[in-house]
This record gives sequence, C-alpha cells and structure tokens, in this order.
Amino acid sequence: MTASRERVRVALIGCGRVTEQRHLPALESLASAAVVAVADIDPSRLERVASRFQIARRSTDFRSLVEDPEIDAVAVCVPAQLHVEVALACLAAGKHLLIEKPLALDLDGCDRLIGEAEKYSGKVTVGFNLRWHRLLREARAMIRRGDLGQPELIRTTLTSYHETIPDWRMRREQGGGALNEMAVHGFDLWRFLLGSEVEEVFAASRSGKWDDESATVTARLANGALATATVSERTSLTNEVEIHGQHGRLRIDCYQFDGLEFSPTTNFPGDIRARVQRFGRTLTQLPSAALRLREGGDYVATYRSEWSHFIDSIRKDTAVECTLEDGRCATQILLASLESASRGQPVKVARTQREIAPIASESIVS
Repeated sequence: MTASRERVRVALIGCGRVTEQRHLPALESLASAAVVAVADIDPSRLERVASRFQIARRSTDFRSLVEDPEIDAVAVCVPAQLHVEVALACLAAGKHLLIEKPLALDLDGCDRLIGEAEKYSGKVTVGFNLRWHRLLREARAMIRRGDLGQPELIRTTLTSYHETIPDWRMRREQGGGALNEMAVHGFDLWRFLLGSEVEEVFAASRSGKWDDESATVTARLANGALATATVSERTSLTNEVEIHGQHGRLRIDCYQFDGLEFSPTTNFPGDIRARVQRFGRTLTQLPSAALRLREGGDYVATYRSEWSHFIDSIRKDTAVECTLEDGRCATQILLASLESASRGQPVKVARTQREIAPIASESIVS
C-alpha cells in the first residue's frame, strides 16, 4: 500500500454518535493516520461532523468514497443492517476495513464477508473496542498466567441511559436493542478473556417503547465456565466485568482508572487490611492516571488503541487481532440469544439458525 513512513488515509462511512465522539477524536490523535473523507445520508449531520473535524471531503453517497483510489482504509459505522452491503463494496474496491460490531445480523452475511475478504490482501477487523481496554488486557494476562486458577464464572454488565435513540435502534430486526447493541460486547469478552467458545445460552429481555430495552443472558462455555451478561439502555452508566476462579476473583470497572481488583479466596471482602491495600494501590496509580484522564481516560483510550493497532497492521503488514471469525462467533452467540429470548428456552449456539428474522435489503443511499 504505502511505505511505512506514510500516513494511512481513512474514510468513515456513517457520522453517528460513536463516529463523532469516539472514532474521529481517536484518529485525530494518531500521527500515522489522516481522516480524508466522511459520508452520511443525513446532509446536516454530515456537514456538522465534517466541519467540526475540518474534513474537506464529504459525501451523502458512500460509493463515491469507496471508489476513490486516494483512500486506503474505510470504517463502516452505519447501522448494523447495512454492514454487509457497505463492507462488501469496500472489499470489492480493495480497501482495508474496520467494521463496527455486530459484524452482521445473520450468519449468511458474516460468511459472505469472510468469503470476500479471503480474496483480497487487505486488512479487515471488527470494532470490539473493549478488547483494547488497558485493565481488561491486564486481566486477560492474569487469567492466562493462572492467577485465578480454573475460571468458574464470568459476569459482564453494560448499561446506559438514553431518552431518545435513532429509529433503527428501536427495532431488533434492524440491529437495535440492548442485545444487538450491547450484549454482543460481553459475548466477545467471554471468548477474549477465557479463551473458550460458548455452547448454550438462555436469554430474557424486556421491551418498552423499543425492543429489548433490558436483557440478561446466561451461558455455558466449552471449558465449563458459566457466564452472565446484563445489559440495559434505560438505567445508569455501568461497564463492569467480574471473573471468579478457584484462586480468587477479578473485578474490572472499565470507567475507573483503578478499576482492576484481585481478591484471593483467602480474603474477606470487608477485611480492613484488604481495604487499606486497595487504597494504597489507588494512590500509587494516581500520577499515571492523571495523564490518561487528560486524554479522556481508559475507556476513551480503547478507540485510540484499536485504531493504532489497525493502522500498524496496515503499515507493517501484520495480522489484526480481532478478526472476521471473531465477529462471526459473537454474532452466532447473539443470534442464539435473540432466539432464546423469543422462545423462552435455552438454545444451543452451534444449532443457531442462519437467520432468525428476515432482514430488509434497505440501501444506504437515500
């Protein structure tokens, strides 16, 4: 593509909240990348976001960017029901590609993307940004070292509050709802942290003004561990992971700089010595935390790290860490969870139907 010293020229398709608040600030901070174009079907949103980040090239038709030889890499940040359409066009044009999660709304779409990607030499990754969270990567290293012993339980909790959301996020079949939008992060983290596949799920969801406003998913992994995901778009901000093993417990709060806590089985939670030790660890981490907080903190940094890894893989021709296969596996767990929530019964992940609901072939072009 380019010599290693050159900047990778990036276009973003879709100018929604995550593009504006996460992806563009992350890219703006990287000397190895240059955002040269953005696209969105909403002209007013397109102009506002492009003007804010001083991006000269802007279009309401994503194809004009995909076909531009001056663009090296594309981020697909459109609603999930349009991921396959846009990503296939990018692959056909030979672009490097970052696709936001979930990869697709059915396994046929995932397989089409994987099959097309195999024909090209470009880099393709899926946007599971939490894989690059500093504390989660530290936790993963601890698990792999055996600090926890055999993992027994893993719990992920991701909640937020939205008074209003885009129309597409109100309907499950369009990629909306807390299962599609939020639980899929937990499904990927189960695999990422424990290195094991999910075999069976049981899900329950509650719908109100829109589908799946809150949901819980329980699962059994191949290594014997049990998993739980709790998600909601109608309550306060939470982003936590907890892993229990035979040697102790790991708790990670993704919104706190000192959010990694290991409690051996010999510790009583209210023990004064344990509390003093935690306070001491917080004090020692304050200087480095202050520097990170100036740049938005550890959660915001996940997007910067995600993009840095992807850009490096392009410039140095190295493998991406989060692959299309990873995206497919998370989608497979998601589809089983949606089916379980609809039927009120456990569902074997390996037997998930390739499509649980018809997906409209809506074009991104208005």
